[in-house]
Amino acid sequence: MARTKQTAAVSASSRARKQRLFGNGTDPEVQVDDGQIEIDDETKARRKEIEEGEMRAELKFLDKKHTDKGQSYYADTINEEVPEQVNWWSKFALCLVRHMDQTNTYVQTVCLQVNSPHLKDILQDTIGHYPGISFHTKDISIPRPYHVLYHYRHELEKAGGELEEGSEAWGHHDLLLDWINTQFKETIDETENLLEQGMMTYPHLWTIFRPDAIIYAPVFGQARAFTLCSYEYACGDNPGLYLQLNFVDFDGEDFGTRSTGRLVAAFSGAERISELSGFPIKWHSEAEEVKTKLIQRGRRWEQHAGMHFCTYKGVALEYTPCGISRYNTDGRVVVDTKTSHRLNANNSFNVSAFKSSEDKLSKRRKIRSDDYDGDANAETLDLVPEEKLELDPLTDEQCLLANAMVRGFSFAEKRWFDFFVDRLGPANWDSGCFDKLVLPAAQKDLVRALVTTHTQHSVGFDDIVKGKGKGLILVLHGPPGVGKTCTAETVAEYCERPLYMVSSGDLGTNASQLDSTLSRILDMASTWKAVLLIDEADVFLERRSLHDMERNSLVSIFLRVLEYYEGILFLTSNRVNTFDDAFKSRIHVPLKYNDLTADSRKQIWQNFLAKTEGGVQLTEGEYDGLAQANINGRQIKNVIRTARSLAQFHGEKLDRAKLEQVIKIQEEFEHELDLTNFVAVGANDQMMNGR
Repeated sequence: MARTKQTAAVSASSRARKQRLFGNGTDPEVQVDDGQIEIDDETKARRKEIEEGEMRAELKFLDKKHTDKGQSYYADTINEEVPEQVNWWSKFALCLVRHMDQTNTYVQTVCLQVNSPHLKDILQDTIGHYPGISFHTKDISIPRPYHVLYHYRHELEKAGGELEEGSEAWGHHDLLLDWINTQFKETIDETENLLEQGMMTYPHLWTIFRPDAIIYAPVFGQARAFTLCSYEYACGDNPGLYLQLNFVDFDGEDFGTRSTGRLVAAFSGAERISELSGFPIKWHSEAEEVKTKLIQRGRRWEQHAGMHFCTYKGVALEYTPCGISRYNTDGRVVVDTKTSHRLNANNSFNVSAFKSSEDKLSKRRKIRSDDYDGDANAETLDLVPEEKLELDPLTDEQCLLANAMVRGFSFAEKRWFDFFVDRLGPANWDSGCFDKLVLPAAQKDLVRALVTTHTQHSVGFDDIVKGKGKGLILVLHGPPGVGKTCTAETVAEYCERPLYMVSSGDLGTNASQLDSTLSRILDMASTWKAVLLIDEADVFLERRSLHDMERNSLVSIFLRVLEYYEGILFLTSNRVNTFDDAFKSRIHVPLKYNDLTADSRKQIWQNFLAKTEGGVQLTEGEYDGLAQANINGRQIKNVIRTARSLAQFHGEKLDRAKLEQVIKIQEEFEHELDLTNFVAVGANDQMMNGR
């Protein structure tokens, strides 16, 4: 309903605002008279038209206001007139601009606006790039606290050396330097005194961290170098100066950069710069020596890009949902970041590549002899391509920033780790170990021929279904300690491939677990062309029955997965008579191991004692005497180890007497064990007869 008069108390602040906006206190729509608002006739007519008219397709601006008594009401938004503007940017070389909030009450930001074209050129040539600021745009605005000008003040001062004194450019340059020196006078005075002593206070800590500087920050006790991207003071529970850093890494396909962070914790007083958790490397007491060592390590790290078999001895790191776990491992490992990321995607990372994927990855097509038909265009056949990384060599600066760790798999621990590069060594394959294998000549010759042919990628015949039956499966069966596991180890050394040894405990006895675990293991073994040994595989090979569905599932899964495995697989068993019939057709070579003969034991004694530190001088007759003890190969190794410890304890050399002393103890144990088993069997027979 239209009203002819509306009154409300107008506060002193409201009247003051109207005085500021309209000069004499006159609003186009209202008259101010002793604190009362009187609406003129024109306004009343316009409001009556709005209230009685239809809804308009317009956007209306309203202010929600309050009377002195707190009653709210809505009124037209008053359009504040913009005063006539001066082109400040063309009249002043520098402008210090305060950006106000919408109510013109608070200062939100303060920026130094650079307007002089001479200064723009100097800043662009001297600084170029700085985090959060671009010096290549038309408008250059430097936000408070202007740290960039402090970091580059010396370079900016030198940039004016070629300017003509008295020129406009010289005057603008002199203005900028005066402003910098005035703005940072106190900071410069305090820091110069501290830097002479190699020290710095926490409030001025930012002054030594200029972006793009090389930062020295050890990680896990390893010397590391990074490039500084930016910094900022952090508050809260862990106050300090947070450094955003970059380093060089390999993600399985590219060399590139990754980001990380380092917090230099807050401290009181002044601290020595070289004792901080991260600091510019120039403040290191042996900066040049450290750089040289980091570059050398970076070259070694670069050589491990791709897939490499190595030995490792030391602490390795495993990333788990609960954090980082440390393992002390010793043995063969494979360095393979690509496979690690494929199988452990949650722990993968990417890098900002130095080269594009199209440039770095080339695909070579290999032509197999059975696919070539004499056609000149045979290279275009749709064969399986072999991928080869083509990576440009790293520069010294990139090697300086390289990671100290590589990702890979430990065959001893059966875990994925991050390995320290300095702890990696060559694989050191023992290709001559096949000659030391104690095995009948015919069997040894057969195994050597099969694995040699298989590893040379000779194309034999395939199954009707492509991809089936391309593996080499050998079953080794016989009593314990006669060389079954040693055969697999020897074949791996002979082929110069790692031995991946698993047991039924690693695979599990649950059908779904077996399927995923076995598939994953065969995937890794195929990728690395490793020799796979499944030790004590009886539980997966036993004959299926009509009643045990769980066991049937295990056997079926095992049969299906092995059908498509293309590598070398050894299965060891002590109960070959319980095998399921389906396995018989899938076994390429069944090797039976009998109890060791005296000649076999003699050779085992000679092989083990030849590797004993310090050596052992025995005659042929003494070796014949040792071979008379009816013990297996594993027991012979244990006897030598125990006798060596006995000799070291007494400070004497290992000889036949100490070996026979331990053998006697071993034979007594075997005798007692056989006697116990005999009694137990007899008691069991009596119990059965009593029934």
